[in-house]
Amino acid sequence: MTIPEGAVASSRPSRSLLKRIDIGLLTGFCAVIISFMALIVAYYQTRMAQDTQKASVLPIIQVDMGYNHETPPLTFEIKLTNSGVGIAYIQRVRPTINGQSAADYTDLQNAVMNGRMRMNATLVERPGAGYLPAGESLIPWQYNWGGVSERNEILAYLRGTYGPPMQGVDVEVCYCSVFNDCWETSYENKGKPKPVATCGPDDVREDHFLNYIEQRADQAVSKE
Repeated sequence: MTIPEGAVASSRPSRSLLKRIDIGLLTGFCAVIISFMALIVAYYQTRMAQDTQKASVLPIIQVDMGYNHETPPLTFEIKLTNSGVGIAYIQRVRPTINGQSAADYTDLQNAVMNGRMRMNATLVERPGAGYLPAGESLIPWQYNWGGVSERNEILAYLRGTYGPPMQGVDVEVCYCSVFNDCWETSYENKGKPKPVATCGPDDVREDHFLNYIEQRADQAVSKE
């Protein structure tokens, strides 16, 4: 192509070309924004679905402890109840006295009753850790006095005749759902269970009630 004499060659694109380029850039930018928004919507939809699934199998462990002195059999018991809608894996359960683990079963006994009460009671015990289905309860520790003959002694104990009853005694529980979401709670905790990252190494149970059973079994064997 020959440029006429006196004409100046121009490298500037034509207006129509620039317009097409601007429209293309705008279209591409809008496509990126739409794709990004779609990803955000999909993410939150997935999160909502996961939260719905987790809520449908949410366990809630309630810890109860105390005396029944109204109707026979008179009892003292520690009870764990799953009042949620999903199965709970109780991985850690431990009684404490003034914030310290009650490592020996006699420490817990002495903290919740006097000697005469222990002598006249029958202890029923079982492990406290493991799987607890929704709506079910587990009683790892129960003292049973049968009839009503010990009522006055129990009432005197609860009135503080022998000192503050069950002073400083608590029971701590750490449990997880089927999704491995975990919480801590206790008898003294009257609020919501506290979310925690883990209840300890996988498949390692910390069950003080099982330890108590083994302690009593060892003592029985040593007496033979």
